[in-house]
Amino acid sequence: MYLCKLIMRKVVYILVWVFALTALGCSTEGGDSRGDSVDNVVARVDKHVLMREDVARAMPAGLVGVDSATFVRMYVDNWVLSRLKMRRAEEVLSSYEKDIERLVEDYRESLIMRQLDQYYIDNAIDVEITDKQLSAYYRANSASFKLDHNMVRGVIVKAPRTFRNTSTLSTALKGVQKSGSTEEVAALVEKHKLQLTDHIPRWVSYSDFLSNLPTERSRSYVDLLDKSGVQQMTTDDALFYFIIVDVARKGSVAPLECVEGDIRRRLYAERRSEIVGGYEADLKREAVEAGRVMVKDTVLLNAMSYRPDTTNTDAVVREATEHIDEPEVAVEIQE
Repeated sequence: MYLCKLIMRKVVYILVWVFALTALGCSTEGGDSRGDSVDNVVARVDKHVLMREDVARAMPAGLVGVDSATFVRMYVDNWVLSRLKMRRAEEVLSSYEKDIERLVEDYRESLIMRQLDQYYIDNAIDVEITDKQLSAYYRANSASFKLDHNMVRGVIVKAPRTFRNTSTLSTALKGVQKSGSTEEVAALVEKHKLQLTDHIPRWVSYSDFLSNLPTERSRSYVDLLDKSGVQQMTTDDALFYFIIVDVARKGSVAPLECVEGDIRRRLYAERRSEIVGGYEADLKREAVEAGRVMVKDTVLLNAMSYRPDTTNTDAVVREATEHIDEPEVAVEIQE
């Protein structure tokens, strides 16, 4: 039974394949401009001919059986439709032909120039961004990193109402504020099988921090940001001890850790722009010096031929100054 089904599938595939490759070709007369016989013609629309070899080149590797026959039928159908649409476009859009040709050429040129830009970028860009470069950019552009929400770093410990070792837990949480380490708290949590939410390593929005506490939607809890030391909330079955170590308030400069990714993207974009701008300036200057460019606007021509003064050390001094260690932008820290 299985053998019969396999034979039938192969017969169906062969019939579909033969139909797809020859049915349209049998209705044509003569060969195409390449001198192929009518048997090799798969489809014809007006003066355009689709040959068997064209379909074979387009077929993805690995297609077999009915899949390959299906691909042939879809490919031929799309080819016929494309040729018909192009012919209709010539008839309907004849008045727009020059505009379309211009748009196509503009798009072609933009693609080529984009590839040229990428060629220079790939061969010149330095992808490494140091901590000093991050800090320098952060200090110079701190005004553009204002927060639109409160952010905090802190720790939350959830314990059952029956938990009695609260003084030890409070002491451990106070130690987090002094040392910045949660090791002691983590050990206590593990020993008594409590639940720890550690937001010390990474800044989080205050709303995310509050989502781990039994808060009410109607309250903002902004007042908690003004309190220092260990704070507590309770429910019928649990105790929540927490401490907010650092606060970055809405409207203040975001901590560097929060905007590091954004700064890296900006610096990378600036480097790309500098590389492209540099080679474009070189192209114009070299062409002007070689007499390949004529511009009646003398101001513009002089700008094209401008050669920067490489003996000017102001830029080098400025860059070095930016890399000198300076105090970080202050972020409010709870005592």
